[in-house]
Amino acid sequence: MAVIQTIRTKYAKLTTVIIVIALLGFILMDFGKNGGSRSTTIGKINGSEIDYTEYDAAIQAREAEIKQQNPNMTLNDQQQAQLRDQVWDQMVSSQLLNDINEKLGLVVSKQELNDLLTGPNPDPMVREAFTDRQTGQFNPQEVSANIQRLRKDPKMKDQWAAFESGLEKRRYTEKFNAMVKGGIYVPKFVLQAQLNDQSELANVNYVKLPYTLIPDDQAKVTDAEIKAYMEKHAKVFQVNEDSRSIEYVAYKIVPSAEDSAIVLKSLEDLKSDFTNTTDVETFINRTENPIPPNYYTNEQLSGLPNAEEIKNAGINTVVGPFFDGQSFVLARVLGRNSFPDSVKARHILVQTIVNGQTVLSDSAAKMRIDSAIAFIHSGVPFDSVVQRYSDDAGSKATAGEYEFTLPQKGQISKEFGDFIFEGSTGNTKTVKVHNDNYSGYHYVEILKQSAPISVTKLAFVSKSLSPTKNTYDNLYSKATQFSAKVNNKEDFDKAAQESGVATAVVNGINQNSFLLNGLGSSRDLVKWVYDAKVGDVSSIYTVGENYVVAKVKDIQKKGLVNITDETRPILSGYVMKEKKAKLLMDKYKGTSLNSIAQAANETVVAADSVKFQSGIPGLEGEGRVTGYALYKEFKENTTSPAIQGNDGVYYLSVLNRIKLAVNPQQNLSNERLILENNLKNSAAQMIINGIKENADVKDQRAKIY
Repeated sequence: MAVIQTIRTKYAKLTTVIIVIALLGFILMDFGKNGGSRSTTIGKINGSEIDYTEYDAAIQAREAEIKQQNPNMTLNDQQQAQLRDQVWDQMVSSQLLNDINEKLGLVVSKQELNDLLTGPNPDPMVREAFTDRQTGQFNPQEVSANIQRLRKDPKMKDQWAAFESGLEKRRYTEKFNAMVKGGIYVPKFVLQAQLNDQSELANVNYVKLPYTLIPDDQAKVTDAEIKAYMEKHAKVFQVNEDSRSIEYVAYKIVPSAEDSAIVLKSLEDLKSDFTNTTDVETFINRTENPIPPNYYTNEQLSGLPNAEEIKNAGINTVVGPFFDGQSFVLARVLGRNSFPDSVKARHILVQTIVNGQTVLSDSAAKMRIDSAIAFIHSGVPFDSVVQRYSDDAGSKATAGEYEFTLPQKGQISKEFGDFIFEGSTGNTKTVKVHNDNYSGYHYVEILKQSAPISVTKLAFVSKSLSPTKNTYDNLYSKATQFSAKVNNKEDFDKAAQESGVATAVVNGINQNSFLLNGLGSSRDLVKWVYDAKVGDVSSIYTVGENYVVAKVKDIQKKGLVNITDETRPILSGYVMKEKKAKLLMDKYKGTSLNSIAQAANETVVAADSVKFQSGIPGLEGEGRVTGYALYKEFKENTTSPAIQGNDGVYYLSVLNRIKLAVNPQQNLSNERLILENNLKNSAAQMIINGIKENADVKDQRAKIY
């Protein structure tokens, strides 16, 4: 941000927060690489070490980017964990791409980098950042001079160097993608084969012998059979990383009846003062969850528990308290009115402050909006003035136009919203706005208003319902009593059964996990799980809104899936299908579909116009059966061997196959274009993903976090 702010102030170049955010995105991976001393190695990528300081700097840069976009946002534990994973994945991809570029001999020269900054076709982000907002011009000579100053500025040079590194990295990626796309070609024989598949269809009869014809007890499965099946189909049942699973009991921390009574009494005590106050806004601002008074439609009110009472209440009547969401609420009726259900307006915005940073003085902004208005009054098209003067990038593509519904009125700037909903069609006005996101001047014209609807102006006072200290203490006491009874797996199972506390399971906990599905986030519990053995029982952990006691249920190593109580039903299903298929094949044999169907008490089904793409109607998931239908070596009017499918065993007879007439030249051309475009859009990422799968990546972040 300091770089861009200097461009704005010291070098008289202005840009928008959106561009700043975009620019920051390109410096994430290089931010901080050149500063600080070596610290702990947290991973290796094909032998190249990743240092904690480098990784942490990238995380901080990403957090700064998020903060710029959402100044009031605070990342919770789960979001921080997700951010760390995203940064790690990007670092892995970046390192692997660097290795590929080096082997391929791809380079970005110094001259090429200069062209990205000040050449005839600069990088789009550079052009946006350095374009003069007053004139709309990009002056390469002036930009070059400003960049030289930035490179020499002690406060800016490191960040600018990181920004240039980001441009270079982006250029490498573009070259790699272009090289991959340029190497893609779909040969004619592939297109011809696909065209043939599309032009062939078959009319068939078939018999389905569902697996339900064999009772489960006649196809029982042992763990040894499951293991043998998985080894035979190892790729399907391969686990690529270690994980753990736990079984736990949780005492959910929720408000008690006593907690509700306390909140209700506090609102009852406020009700009289809320009814009698003559300064509602000041009264509300002193409460726990201040919500500015606003107008609400009947549709909006319908979601409230006391909607009908509110609709029928007199002016200045206070309704409640009633429970809504996580709070008890009082509602005071301040008035009733009618506003358009929707409004279409167009505007020009000149900003003075964006996310707390001054981008233009108030006097300069007023002069700029006045200039825009003068152009409009002189006959210059509104759209042209929007393109030249407006700071609202989101409406430039629509000539400055927006359409708002009445429920959105409270979500837009108050001054803007009041004018477009309370004014009349054709009215224009310059409104000055100030809110947490931005300040500045809007020139607004109301283009269209729908028919008015009734609204009620309400003020709310609410108090959140949350557990008190006594509730926390009582629940922790219950968790302590349970924990005192258990030292091992057997104790855990017995205590859970005796106390009537439900247990639950969390699977797939990896070494860097933070979130425990169904519970919440707890890095401490994950660390304990990885230090414990199967059957070990934990102490009490606070996870989300729960007090948790857990036992290690299973340790899954990289390799074949473990056979556990959770996985056994699924795994045995595969083996049971195979055993039932064999039993069905042995039991029901015949030379014709009719004889097989009669023996199994099933019916022969006819299916017309079977194609490779769509399959057999009603059997879309049975690819093997479709394959037989269109397999040229399988003769017509014969009975197929038994075909093992997903839902049963099938016997098939092809009545006839038909070759549709096509225009080969036209279809080949279209198909090639479609196939090549699809491949070009995904090939580069597919290559990176494939390299990732085969790379030697050692993730050791768990020892830091």
